[in-house]
Amino acid sequence: MRRIKKYNLLCACVLVISAVASISVSAGMAKRKVTPVTRHGTAETVATTQAVNQQEDKNSKGKSNIITDKGVYHLSENSKYRPYLWKNADGSAPDYKAYVFEPAVFNGHTVFVDPGHGDNNAPEANQKREKYYPVEDALLKPMKTSMVGEKGYGVGVEARDSKNIYDKTETEPEFSLKVALKLKDLLIDKGYRVVLSRTDYNQNISNGARSALAGETSDIMISIHSNTGKNSGTLSFYPGDSDYISGSTYPGYTSIMGLTKTNIELSKKLAENMESNITAATGLRNKGTHTAVLRIFSYSSIPTCLVEVGFADNAIDAKILSTKKDEIAKSMANAIDQYFNK
Repeated sequence: MRRIKKYNLLCACVLVISAVASISVSAGMAKRKVTPVTRHGTAETVATTQAVNQQEDKNSKGKSNIITDKGVYHLSENSKYRPYLWKNADGSAPDYKAYVFEPAVFNGHTVFVDPGHGDNNAPEANQKREKYYPVEDALLKPMKTSMVGEKGYGVGVEARDSKNIYDKTETEPEFSLKVALKLKDLLIDKGYRVVLSRTDYNQNISNGARSALAGETSDIMISIHSNTGKNSGTLSFYPGDSDYISGSTYPGYTSIMGLTKTNIELSKKLAENMESNITAATGLRNKGTHTAVLRIFSYSSIPTCLVEVGFADNAIDAKILSTKKDEIAKSMANAIDQYFNK
């Protein structure tokens, strides 16, 4: 009898030791770092290393692990926005994708950085069409918009060919990309995961696709632009029924697009942070934070803001846009830190 008890006790000990060893191995695997590949001068993990290098974070809303193909994220097939997104001239769908960059140690927050516009020389810019509002026309009646039927579709992204008047060497798509790449590096150093809508000058992606991708991958989205219009200063925008740009009001716009009160409040917070930090760092005039009706807001499911950093056709602004990109990027990174209370 005693021998049986001793045997049972020995078996129990073996089972406990095995369980502890198994837990230790699992924990060791979770902490193990896999050598990342390098892309555009920053560390970027591929899909097979993400499960090892990333840690689950309660505040990341289920987006702490993003499955990519060598750093490229593809919009999910079941996205509610797919039926309304940019289509080729022949009606086929292009590859909706974004680029994911991982930090050495993830702080739990993912930021979608959108360099506004894209390759102006691509014929697709004039051949592709996208619905302005990603819902059925019948739902748009309260807005009293004329953008229904055939009028409800337009080019996915507008071309921007004019160069700034300071050195006459830089278009808006070039400016926005240069700032975005600097911002990406700063955020990665701070522990943020960064998702970019484009990484090169010869890329184009529609405004709706940018926001749809942002909603699947990120916690917040910042769209970077420069302005024109013989004016001066920084303007930031967040979603609302009143459109500051056109001066019109579209009743029910935010609710029809599914933008919640919390989403709007957080978008406003992000936009205000951008406005105050950029103007303080650069000396650009603070022209305020305003509501707008924009496609990147219509397709958005996360807090989103658009920043018109300065006017490229104003001599004072253009010089700042051309020579103070480091300051602009740093001020944007500070604004994001403030948003997340870091």
